[in-house]
Amino acid sequence: MNVGGMVNIRRHHRERSASCPHAPSSGADSKEGSGWAADCRRRGSSASNGDHYDYRIAMRPQMETSKDPRDGYEPLLREALQLYPNLIKTEPPVREGHRRVTHLAHGWYLRCHRGIEAILELTRVGYAEEASPLRRSVIEHCLALRWLAAEGDAILDTVSGGHAHASQERHDAIEEAGWTSVDLELIKEIVAKANPPDRDRHNDQLLHWQQRLSKYGDKHVAPGYLAETARSHPSFESAVCYVRQPSGELLRSSRDSIPQVPFCTVHLLEALACVREIFDPAPWTDQFDKIMEAFRSVTDAVRKDDGLAPIDWTTGTVVPE
Repeated sequence: MNVGGMVNIRRHHRERSASCPHAPSSGADSKEGSGWAADCRRRGSSASNGDHYDYRIAMRPQMETSKDPRDGYEPLLREALQLYPNLIKTEPPVREGHRRVTHLAHGWYLRCHRGIEAILELTRVGYAEEASPLRRSVIEHCLALRWLAAEGDAILDTVSGGHAHASQERHDAIEEAGWTSVDLELIKEIVAKANPPDRDRHNDQLLHWQQRLSKYGDKHVAPGYLAETARSHPSFESAVCYVRQPSGELLRSSRDSIPQVPFCTVHLLEALACVREIFDPAPWTDQFDKIMEAFRSVTDAVRKDDGLAPIDWTTGTVVPE
C-alpha cells in the first residue's frame, strides 16, 4: 500500500497543532475556522444503505487578494468525499484474503468518512475546537485501516478478542452498578462466542494503540494523536482555549480556530488509500492518482508558504536544507 508520501504531510499539519494547539492560522480569529465552512444536504437514507451525503464545502467570502494555498485542498476534499459512497453502490468484488473483514473495512472507513463530515459540520457552526474527539477517532481508524489492508482476514481473531474483552468489562461494570435493565446472561453469551478456546491469541498485543502504531504506523502519527487526546480529556489544554491570553478574560467559546479542511483532506485520502486495497481490482486508479498529484502540488505550495522545506515525493521525506 502506498499512501503517496502522506507521512510528512501529516507531520506538517500536526506540527501546527501539536506544538501550539491553539495558534490561529493566517491571522484568522473567526470561529468559522479560517474561512472554512461546510453545507451538508442529506440524500435519502444512510450511507450504509448506498446513499450518501452531498457535501458542498464553501469558503467564507474573502478579499480577492487572499492567496492562501490551503484553499487548494477544498476541491480535492469535495471530490474525494464522493469516491467511496459511489463505489459501494456498485457492490465491487473484494479480493481473496480480505473477504471476511469486508464489514470491518466498510465500518472503519465510514468512521473516518463520517467523522470528517462531522468535523466539517461542527466547524461550520463554530465548534471546531470541540471536534477533538472526532479528530482523534479519525486518526485511530486510519491506523486500523492500515492494519486491515496489510493483514486482511488474519486480524479477525484479534478483533474478536478485543470485542470479548470490552464486553466483559461492560458486564462487570453493569453487575457492579446493580443495573437490572440489562441481560447479563446475553453479554456472557457474546463474550463466549467472541472468545472461544481455539481463538488465535498471538497478536492480541495489537489491540493496544502503541503496539499497533509501532508495527503499522509511523513516527508522525503520535504527535497529532497525543495533541487531540490532550484536548479531548480534562487537562490544561482542554481548558486554556476558553481563556484569552494574556488578559485572562473568560470566553464563551474557543479563542482561536485552526483550519480543518487540511486535516480532513489528509486523513480522508489516507483512509481511501487503505480501503481501496481490499477490492479486486483496486478502484479509482486514474482518478485517485490525479487527486494525489494535485494534493502533492497544493502541499508543496502550503509548505513553501509556511517556510518549510519541500518534500521528496519519491521517498516521502523532507528534502534536507
